[in-house]
Amino acid sequence: MTTGGSAATREAITTALTDRRPAFRDQGLQSGGPPLVLYTSAEAHRSVDKAAANLGIGLANVRHIPVDEAFRMRTDVLSAAITADRDAGLEPFCVVATAGTTTSGSIDPVDAIADVCAREGLWLHVDGAYGALFVLAESARAAFAPLVLADSIALDPHKMLFAPVEAGALLVKDKAKLRAAFAFPASYLTVAEDDLMVDFMDYGPQLSRGFKALKVWAALRTFGVDAFRGTAQRCLDLAAHLATRIDAEPGLELMNPVTLTAVCVRVRGRTDAEHRELLARLNADGTALLGPAVLHGRAGIRACIANHRTTLADIDLLADRLSGFANS
Repeated sequence: MTTGGSAATREAITTALTDRRPAFRDQGLQSGGPPLVLYTSAEAHRSVDKAAANLGIGLANVRHIPVDEAFRMRTDVLSAAITADRDAGLEPFCVVATAGTTTSGSIDPVDAIADVCAREGLWLHVDGAYGALFVLAESARAAFAPLVLADSIALDPHKMLFAPVEAGALLVKDKAKLRAAFAFPASYLTVAEDDLMVDFMDYGPQLSRGFKALKVWAALRTFGVDAFRGTAQRCLDLAAHLATRIDAEPGLELMNPVTLTAVCVRVRGRTDAEHRELLARLNADGTALLGPAVLHGRAGIRACIANHRTTLADIDLLADRLSGFANS
């Protein structure tokens, strides 16, 4: 368990660095060899850049791969970028794919990216902080099946499991690689070996840790997994309904394929300033708390259904307000 998806991604990249260069623990990025390069999508969360900067990789060594019309990472460009960097004497080491981008909810083609990583010998981390727990919903399960190919996955139970913050999680396929990155023996921390216990001080950066797992465990024990499956599916259905309402209104433009629960919309013929005004108005009158969106350089507004109390009436009220603004 981590403080959130940002911490999970940083810890995953730390593990990938240690796996690539075993001397990283002792000598850092000065351990020899050419500069390391990390690849991610142009739509990736800022936590990827932040981790690269904090770990000393440097933003100059992060490649933001362009996306297709559905805002998914283009694997052809990824492959070409890896080849170009190798030819330039650099060392590719990690790809961060996204299963549910923050703005559009798009899912990168993880299976095709995994093929590239296997061929090139790269670590594959998947940022599933927003999207991956939608695997609980029957309609979305197949979309997340390729995540089994990842070396590591970031999750956020404080999103689709509705746990109070902080409750993030990192899954790593090879436990030994995670331990190799974070285990530091000390005489004052000697702990007796116990097959029933995992000492998490050896599997992450923290020694003192809050009991973040308790709130997730308690909710699952209290409500059962089926309650979360049903809620995830209902959120997806509500997002699809909002997309249908927007498509039916000539004055509104749906900006993204609605894969998960992020719905981005632009009011035709309105300026960016007018979109900001609309956001403020919807928030001030209590209709909905929406956010800004920029996709392919075009600005709009973003709704994200991520509250188990949201109802169909709430969605229809929002759609009616958007339609009224478009026709005013």
